[in-house]
Amino acid sequence: MRNYIRGVSILISLTLLFLQPTAIWALGSQPATVDYKDIQKHWAKSAIEKITAIGLLAGFEDSTFRPNQPVNCLEAITSVLDGAGYTAQIKKIKRAKNSVSAYRVPAQQNYVDFAVQQNFLSPAMLNKFQHDKPISRGELAYLLAKALYLEAPGENIVFKDSMNIPSDYLPAVQALSQLKIMSGYPDATFRINDSVTRGEFAAIQGKLYDQGWLFVDAKRKVSGWIAGVAEGKNGLSVQLNSLKGTQKIVANTNCKVYWQGHPMELQQCLNYRLEGILDSKRKLAYVELIERRNFSPVQREVYASYLRQAVGEPVFITVKDLLNEEVDYPVAWDAEISDEKAKSKTSKDLLTKLKPGQFLKLGLTSGGTVKSLTILDIKNISSEIDRIGRALYLVEKGSGSSKKYVPDHFYGWDAGRIVDKEGKDTGDPDEKDKVKIFYIGEPFYERVLEIQVLERVD
Repeated sequence: MRNYIRGVSILISLTLLFLQPTAIWALGSQPATVDYKDIQKHWAKSAIEKITAIGLLAGFEDSTFRPNQPVNCLEAITSVLDGAGYTAQIKKIKRAKNSVSAYRVPAQQNYVDFAVQQNFLSPAMLNKFQHDKPISRGELAYLLAKALYLEAPGENIVFKDSMNIPSDYLPAVQALSQLKIMSGYPDATFRINDSVTRGEFAAIQGKLYDQGWLFVDAKRKVSGWIAGVAEGKNGLSVQLNSLKGTQKIVANTNCKVYWQGHPMELQQCLNYRLEGILDSKRKLAYVELIERRNFSPVQREVYASYLRQAVGEPVFITVKDLLNEEVDYPVAWDAEISDEKAKSKTSKDLLTKLKPGQFLKLGLTSGGTVKSLTILDIKNISSEIDRIGRALYLVEKGSGSSKKYVPDHFYGWDAGRIVDKEGKDTGDPDEKDKVKIFYIGEPFYERVLEIQVLERVD
């Protein structure tokens, strides 16, 4: 009879558990289409919307987020491990038949077991482990520092209540404080034992994302500047331009957009640069506007050949100019890139496909930033120099049946660089020298970019 009563009690408890409004914890399982009705005036509203768009936290079935409700240990463990990029590893964990974990939870057992195996949870937390207990600030700091491999700074950060911080928590607290992820309170205390609300946790995860500590599938992240927003069959269609090309993305019906912490309508964001997050259906779910396009005009044009580039913020391109000198130029995030042969403009990832030696025309602003980059359609001719006067004349070829135009002289030839076969500076060519001339332009208006001296005649 006692076992029967115990069984009924467990069944009732489980039934009540499943009847409660629940949050969805698995990464990416929550579609970012919910307008939470209880965060509209909350200080962490934008962070909450960002983290739910990523899928690291979710609201409840009644369309609330409950930002002031404490985060329990299971929610925190699951969210932190997903954000740290352990999801695939955890899914591969195979449990032996009839095995029982030492730290049992009603869901996501593999997450807790993985955290225990990797020593991500503090001994004090495991000593009296309760999955539904609010996680403390110290426990969360310990979990984050361990899961993300954050190291304590060389110089200690002192809080008024530092004497209350256990020694095994102190390195984690120092690391999170140095990164300004968990900086403490205005009264210079850390309050190691205080619980963490869902709103505070979203803000912490948001800072980690902004600093690049969180793992998000690259296919779910977009960047560029908004070149157009138009109504489409499936909602707002956003044309996004970047150095990688042009793409069109449909926005989620509840896509959240922020500029310097303030919400904006997507239709008002033309010519803003953005960093965005796509939902599980590859729709734009969250947008952070970084800066506005300034339309700096091109002040001068430079002809050069490509050498290499350094990908960063901004991208730097190294070229060899017509004086045969290496020069570095930053590339504007809204630079327009085109290929004369392909007759295309910002339609594919041209910048990363540049090959050393390709001739370019760079449009530079007054500050020396590349605002436009054109891959030139270069022609070349190899011949012997006949004479040099007002122009450089080549030895005439024998007449043939071909009607194709081939230039036999070049004005302004000395404006191009003059190099040997290895690309090193050499003196001006002379009569009878064999040369290879690289040029652009229309017939009778050719412009010499490079004269390569193949063989000199003394």
